[in-house]
Amino acid sequence: MRSKNVSSQAMMGELRSLAMISGGMVLGSMGGKAIDKMLKVDETASGFQIKKLVRPVALLGAGVLGSMKLKNQDLKMVSAGVGAAGVVSTIKVVLKKDLLAGLDGGMAGLGEPMSVYHEPVRMIEPYEPNLPALSSGSYIPVEDLSNAYVSGEEVSAYQDAEFEII
Repeated sequence: MRSKNVSSQAMMGELRSLAMISGGMVLGSMGGKAIDKMLKVDETASGFQIKKLVRPVALLGAGVLGSMKLKNQDLKMVSAGVGAAGVVSTIKVVLKKDLLAGLDGGMAGLGEPMSVYHEPVRMIEPYEPNLPALSSGSYIPVEDLSNAYVSGEEVSAYQDAEFEII
């Protein structure tokens, strides 16, 4: 597998488009909060409120309209980011979950904390064998080392030694 050389101009172009889309998402989020503040949307109220749908519709409309009508590629990327903020806002209104905060178990178990099975640990008593004590008279020290092997001595000098030659 050969690797392609990536020019710095192509890399900067990709980073630039990423920055434009991210900037559009930030602008869309700020604009959406301004819309909610202007309309005085109550986030704590339960039930359906038509005011909550204004933010996603406005952001999606601005994103789609900007992507279709603008000629500048950078501005198209910014408007795509605004549209992405509209998608996130729509999911937040419909599912009542913040997509950027993560899915915390609301959708078919996605994002649930994992549970790992642990076997109960039984305490094992330390092994203490019941062995008889050694008597002090069972050890006889060898003090006569006169029959010990001396380096250079022939083995035939030992009378009690038995060898088998294979």
